[in-house]
Amino acid sequence: MGPPSFITRRQFLLLAGSALRLGASRDDFWNTKPPSEWDAGEMYRLMNRSPWANAVQAFIPGEEWESMNPRTHGVTKQGAPPEYGSKGVVTWESAQPIRDAMKTATAPVYQNYYVVGVDGIPTEGAPASKLREFAVLSSAGKPRWTVGATDARELIRTPSVLYEFAFPKSKAPIGPNSRDIVFEAVFGKWTIRTTFKPRNMLYHGRPAL
Repeated sequence: MGPPSFITRRQFLLLAGSALRLGASRDDFWNTKPPSEWDAGEMYRLMNRSPWANAVQAFIPGEEWESMNPRTHGVTKQGAPPEYGSKGVVTWESAQPIRDAMKTATAPVYQNYYVVGVDGIPTEGAPASKLREFAVLSSAGKPRWTVGATDARELIRTPSVLYEFAFPKSKAPIGPNSRDIVFEAVFGKWTIRTTFKPRNMLYHGRPAL
């Protein structure tokens, strides 16, 4: 798949300095201004620090082991701290404000899917088909459910490739009153995990997922 014509995630990251100089607005500008009026700082905020975008850092979970407590003669569980790796961004790609910022429509094959993108995390050489096997969405509230990605693809070839993971909406019952939704994926030896809050993912008063 060739590179698309719209602005890439790397270009958004290059706008970081510009965003700081411009002073991205503190209000929910996406609900008060049309997309045509969003400036560079606002778009950077939307794509990196908003209800639809979370910064993440890859990690390797620390190993846990058991040891004998000499005072109680019982077994105590101990664990090593995790090892941390690259930083990246996880975006809820199928949300309309993200599509408006990128000036693209959701791919027709993904009309009935939630699509989550990961940018900036090395894949350790794993292809998209392999990454798909270890990408899941899960609910932190009731009803509890977990659904695996049914498709994954490379969307942009840049120094940091963006990967999209598709989850069927029919198996992920998310509503405006749903509690936290956790996204987790494994990129080679690295794990990433982040939480989205559907009650905050509102675009002009309507849920945008």
